[in-house]
Amino acid sequence: MVLILFMGFLFLGGNVLQAQVLCLGGECSNIPNEYQLLGNFAEPVLNRIYTNGFLRSMGENAVLQNINSNQSGGQNVPSYRLGIGYTVSQGQEKARDFYYENSELRTLPKQGAAASPAVSLTANLGEWIASEYAKRWNVTTHFFPYEFNEANIPFVKIRNTDVRGKIMNYGVMFRYFPESSGFSFGFGGFQTNQDLYLSSYDRRPTQFRIDGDKRRWLGINDLYYQSRISSFSFDTKYNWTFGFFSITPGVGLVYNHGYTAIQVSRYALISTEANPDDFASLPSAIGIRLATRYDHRTSFGYGSLGFGVRFGNVNLTTEIMAGREMQSANLSLNYLF
Repeated sequence: MVLILFMGFLFLGGNVLQAQVLCLGGECSNIPNEYQLLGNFAEPVLNRIYTNGFLRSMGENAVLQNINSNQSGGQNVPSYRLGIGYTVSQGQEKARDFYYENSELRTLPKQGAAASPAVSLTANLGEWIASEYAKRWNVTTHFFPYEFNEANIPFVKIRNTDVRGKIMNYGVMFRYFPESSGFSFGFGGFQTNQDLYLSSYDRRPTQFRIDGDKRRWLGINDLYYQSRISSFSFDTKYNWTFGFFSITPGVGLVYNHGYTAIQVSRYALISTEANPDDFASLPSAIGIRLATRYDHRTSFGYGSLGFGVRFGNVNLTTEIMAGREMQSANLSLNYLF
């Protein structure tokens, strides 16, 4: 029995890619040195696919979705408002094409997206502070821990892959309404926490290459995505109200501080060098564990457009937000009391 353990570090635009490869079995003696091995596995899986642009897009999509979940609106709430809604976002930045097109590895996600429900509560500061100036201020907070699987999420449908995860986003927005003006100015802080787990297995042996030689492997794939981002947002909105209907356009700016990380693991049986269909004569297995992260020290701007319909103390609102490479939509139901 031959045991070979390779560990290496590659670099992605200033962020470290860690790659570990473990081989067990007699066929391991025919595997080239660590640089060729890492070149065959680490570079195609993460360097060419999960680029910094893709990781940044994944994180910023989650941030925009979190901000849109706040449902602060553009109208001054005179007392209290309770809301529940659902928010989705989608990015334009995509991961690059996969080298292993005939492998189940191609099922890994290639485009940033985020979605979750949220509950919000808005209060007029005049309810707490006896001041005419305080009545011009609203504070809105939202929070909703959400665990999901493939059956209850609309944005991750990956063939032959088990999907699960959790989202725990929250934030608070202060909004100021100048007297006798349709304008409002908001600022607030947000925390975006996301975890996504994907697992798949090969339904049949698939091809890969080692030092130019064709091999076949059969195994399982796991991916763990994690996002932890703190954000500060500032926006300005203008509200038009026509009876029971309102329109609220606006613009905003967000600064982000945190990270987005991805870890990919693959464990597979490998065929012999002499026969790509032979897995039995020299039983051997290979394990690959790759990890990279993108550190967010970024900002982005966005535009927003909200619509609202009011029926007594009940509001039905929707708000669309769009940045340069992402869009988000929220639908919420609110009750004023």
